Amino acid sequence: MTKKIKLLSGETVVFVLVIVLLSAGTYSRNRIWNDEIGFWTDCVNKSPHKARPYLNLGVAYFDRGAYDKSFEVTQKAIQLDPKNGEAYYNLGLDYQKMGNPKEAIAMEKKSLELDPTFDIAYYSLGEIYLENGQYEEAEEAFQRFLKIYPYAPEVHALLAVVYGGQKKFDKAVTELEWELRINPNHTLAHLNLGQIYWYEFQNRQKALSHLKRALMLDPLIPDRAEIRQLVRLLEGLP
Repeated sequence: MTKKIKLLSGETVVFVLVIVLLSAGTYSRNRIWNDEIGFWTDCVNKSPHKARPYLNLGVAYFDRGAYDKSFEVTQKAIQLDPKNGEAYYNLGLDYQKMGNPKEAIAMEKKSLELDPTFDIAYYSLGEIYLENGQYEEAEEAFQRFLKIYPYAPEVHALLAVVYGGQKKFDKAVTELEWELRINPNHTLAHLNLGQIYWYEFQNRQKALSHLKRALMLDPLIPDRAEIRQLVRLLEGLP
């Protein structure tokens, strides 16, 4: 039996406020703190020549999905502090969300050029390369990140998707098993292992084990009906 494998990949700041209404000013400040965009806009207005408030305002807009506004204020942060690696990193994320992978990659590389210790940029590079189908580059970026943070969650699973795209299924299995050592209940790792063990290695026992585990972990798992059908098929084989 042959079937094309589709490997799947998965994608608060809490303010604790003690509201003591000592004055109208205190009340106004508490209201601002309840809204990150409002709070950081207030900080920008009070410190228009500092990069950090613009940078944090950009993050607040990004978290709201307002990528154009995030892009605009992050550019302002870079104008004020051209050597801020974090600002270029955030600008890369904006470009990624706005569908410009070429500029996103350039910004993440610029971030690392300015601050070689800003390791999270390797992870973002890996994601961007993976989304763009640049598997070799994605592999290198994820590997560099994992060399520093070998137990970071999700990264081994993403690297497995890279290897799946390259048809290197033995390496994909290794990375998925790594992911399960970090998080034994990683639904998509079990699902992807189940598919690989059956469609590539015809290992019925291991395929069933992982597919059943995936079904048990997540009632909303993608393609649930197809997975259950495959499980019934494998259970009926001698």
